[in-house]
Amino acid sequence: MVRIKRGLKFRWILCFVIFSLALLIYGNHLFRERAKKLEDMRKKESLEFMKDGWKKYRMMLYAGANMEYIDSEGNIRIIETEPVLLNIYDEVIKPYILGNLSTLGSFQI
Repeated sequence: MVRIKRGLKFRWILCFVIFSLALLIYGNHLFRERAKKLEDMRKKESLEFMKDGWKKYRMMLYAGANMEYIDSEGNIRIIETEPVLLNIYDEVIKPYILGNLSTLGSFQI
């Protein structure tokens, strides 16, 4: 009788360990999928941000006005030339994709 209980106990422990490993592997898979979806979403939003910036920059050139960039903290930067716009892209897009920034900010004319 004692021997049978030991065998059952060992089997239950083995089943628990196998189940836990399968659960960890599946959880890791779900985490990686979610991280990839989030990164893809942020890349797509960054691309839309760049398109919006270029569109407003061209409008600014035609109108002869100044363009402003307002970041997520409320700081305002005046954009008068293309290199300034490119610097903003460099400063904002990569940290946003990596998750260091929560929002991209906005452009206004």
